Amino acid sequence: MGSNENSSLSASLQKMKFALTRLAGRYTNRPLATVSLLCLFLPALSATAQTIEVKLPSGITAMADYHKGTTSLPTVLLLHGFLQTRQSQPMNSLASNLASRGYSVLSPTISLGINRRSQSMACEAVHTHTISDDTAEIAHWVSWLGKKGHKNIVLVGFSSTGNSQILQYISQGPHPEVKKTILTSFVPMFINLEERQKARRAHATKRQAGAGKIAKYSLGYCKHNFASTPESYLSYASFDPEKIFGLLKQSQVSTDIILGAEDFILPAPWLSQLKALKERIITIPGANHFFEGTAEFDLAEEVETVLKNLHYHSS
Repeated sequence: MGSNENSSLSASLQKMKFALTRLAGRYTNRPLATVSLLCLFLPALSATAQTIEVKLPSGITAMADYHKGTTSLPTVLLLHGFLQTRQSQPMNSLASNLASRGYSVLSPTISLGINRRSQSMACEAVHTHTISDDTAEIAHWVSWLGKKGHKNIVLVGFSSTGNSQILQYISQGPHPEVKKTILTSFVPMFINLEERQKARRAHATKRQAGAGKIAKYSLGYCKHNFASTPESYLSYASFDPEKIFGLLKQSQVSTDIILGAEDFILPAPWLSQLKALKERIITIPGANHFFEGTAEFDLAEEVETVLKNLHYHSS
């Protein structure tokens, strides 16, 4: 079977998945066997992707999933959440859904300093990577897309880290083909202010750049067990609301924010603070932080709506 036939089959299967999941959602009050029978088909109904490997200047080999779509449509680069991989939700489902609709999609796994990283990184692992390392990888992947002839690139991030990485990358001057950013489930990184101050003192007194004693911090969902150098920890812990809002205000790239109405991870004042920035905010009813269940299709629909309204030059 040729590559065009494979792409057509993948698109058809993904549409079947969409229909079956929607149908299952309508029948939640019917006998469980009905819903279970529909869901038996879902694992096999996913768009295929090509695995890409690139060697970074550091010598690390980084990996990504790549769906090649219609050249006249925008290209989407998806970034996963904190310490996760490209296989994690909701970005994995979003990649398949967008690919089934004809979009070229690149989903890298940020290496975090690990060669060919394919598994989520534990909080207790030794972390020496920094957000600057992460954004350098993003720049590398965007450049890879540019060299492949992709135009009108849209960056889509997830949660605290994926979105912060995008903002950091944009602030450094993005590739000219980057036309839009979409921040999903955007929350600030959880930090302990006392730990951050302690790390700042340790970082200020170190004798040699890159050196530092491993200590345990609270970062995101890692509670007092993020084993890291002060330099690594501080690179992520610096993304408090003040810095995030500053980067959003300075950004020269148009940004939309997509949130779940039932995302209880969002801090109480966060939504009102985002609205005060006058960014375009889209709220999906019934969706949680990970856009689980049929909300994965609502997310894909909202992202596609943004892509369709994007002002870009056709190839």
